[in-house]
Amino acid sequence: MRAPALKKKSSKVFLLVCLMGLLRAQDFVISYAMQVHNGIAQRQAFGIARALRDHTSKASYTCEIPVNEPKLPPKQEPFLLDILLKSYQDEVVDCLYQGEVRIESSGFNTHSQNQNRATLRMVAPANVRLEGGLLVLEIYTRR
Repeated sequence: MRAPALKKKSSKVFLLVCLMGLLRAQDFVISYAMQVHNGIAQRQAFGIARALRDHTSKASYTCEIPVNEPKLPPKQEPFLLDILLKSYQDEVVDCLYQGEVRIESSGFNTHSQNQNRATLRMVAPANVRLEGGLLVLEIYTRR
């Protein structure tokens, strides 16, 4: 009788260790885009996706964002980093501004009026982890 109980307990411990490993550090691709029309911001988009494979380059720079870690139900704990990245979106975007920013601009003149459009895009592979009360982002250089 003890063997099944021990096996069940050891599988729970193994699952907990795996989940803690997932929370330590994960690779993401973080993107941000904003469209500006005649000097007025029209649209913006923020996205995160888990990287399909580890990034091979070294980190270009590191950002630390102070966070309040929320209490989550056990089913949501594997998504803690996703939730924190979305909750602290403004701070994450400020961190991305330190790296590569691509701006596409176009302008034309119709009926004596200038029309200007600009799109700001940032895409950054990052390793994200939680250390104490800090969300640590290691931003990699793009190839």
